[in-house]
Amino acid sequence: MKQVKKLENEKINNLMIRYVIPSIAGTVIIGIYGIIDGIFIGRTIGAEGLAGVTFSFPVLIAISSIGVMIGAGSSAIISISLGKKDYKKASCILKTALTYIILISLIITCFGYLLIDPVISFMNLSKNLESYVVGYSKIIILGAIAQIFAISLDPILRNDGFPKKSMIILALMSVFNIILDYMLIVVFNFGVMGAAAATVLAQGLGSILYLKHFLSGKSNVKIGKNSPFLQFSLIKRIAKTGFSPFIMELAFGILMIVHNIQFMRYGSSLDVSAYGIVIYITSFLYMVYLGISEGVQPLISYNHGAKKFNRVFEILKKAVFVNAILGICSFLTILKFPNLLIKIFNPHDTNLIATTTIGLEIHNFAILIMGVSMVLMMYFLATEQPKIAGFLSLGRTLIFILPAIILLPIYLGIKGIWWATVFSEYLSFIITIYFITKEFKKIKYEKIRG
Repeated sequence: MKQVKKLENEKINNLMIRYVIPSIAGTVIIGIYGIIDGIFIGRTIGAEGLAGVTFSFPVLIAISSIGVMIGAGSSAIISISLGKKDYKKASCILKTALTYIILISLIITCFGYLLIDPVISFMNLSKNLESYVVGYSKIIILGAIAQIFAISLDPILRNDGFPKKSMIILALMSVFNIILDYMLIVVFNFGVMGAAAATVLAQGLGSILYLKHFLSGKSNVKIGKNSPFLQFSLIKRIAKTGFSPFIMELAFGILMIVHNIQFMRYGSSLDVSAYGIVIYITSFLYMVYLGISEGVQPLISYNHGAKKFNRVFEILKKAVFVNAILGICSFLTILKFPNLLIKIFNPHDTNLIATTTIGLEIHNFAILIMGVSMVLMMYFLATEQPKIAGFLSLGRTLIFILPAIILLPIYLGIKGIWWATVFSEYLSFIITIYFITKEFKKIKYEKIRG
């Protein structure tokens, strides 16, 4: 418990180094092995293979969104409980979260496997492209339990006071995934199915290592022996608190479907492939921003639970500053070297490179402010304010962007599809600034009254 108690006493710079750097390293590792998947597919199968995986991404994202909800919701509540010195409640939450993961994974696998064929047939893809989508999606669905366990338990492990262990497990998963990618895609020529199997097997390894930590007795938060396996009041609380990141992740999958439909409507599978490459490149940056946001979440949650609001705001300001600097650096790098980044995935297809360059240069304007928005939204999740966090997430990922994706291409063609993300990002940024300013004023007023 010593690691956890340091959250309210240790110097903030030291805390941020201890929590944020491993978190960034962990999420960047995930970003790297996601990119390597794309490189193997792009270089061995080509543009159509990339399009097939891009069409399959919504399935992967839909499953991961459940893991994100359970992990983010339960880890925030656990950390707040630890800040209040309510160790029994923290143990109950952990036990409920583990049971919840098992039950929901089984439901997803059963229903997902039954529904995937008719859903993909409805998309009316070419036979070759459909075979890629079906093969990749079915393996991901069968491995849902590994994916949800790995995604859910990682933030819980960090909130348990073990950020370095989280980073090590993610690194092992990444190395294992890369080795399997090479073996299954290049050596055994399993194509996109090999990429899916590599992902599932790597997450299975991660799940085992995470579970070992909590079952070995080395964790600060124990699995409550005398508490019931499933407490519906806690499930409701976990779902409410994790709703914001859940909707962000799920909406990303919905948006990919809408993007794919619009790109096929106004262009071709080449534009879908270009979109896939942009997702691979920007997902790496997204993971860096996410690493900072997730790294400060335990610090904010614990100190908010302990009512040390000055520390909360200092942590938040430092995280915003770091993400702002990273946003500027990322923007300038992509502005200067777009082709260099794109050619990593396919150096020979000139049409694919030209199409992707246009999309990446437009999407770059969203990258500029994305990190700041993410860390500010994380504040409302970390302080258990699900209504605000959920509204901001819905706004950024669905409410603002969907009309833009539908309307802008009518006037701007394919470029309008790319500009829709930029429009949504800036509008949600302005609204987030409004809410965070209001939050600062509210707490300042309460401190004066108190």
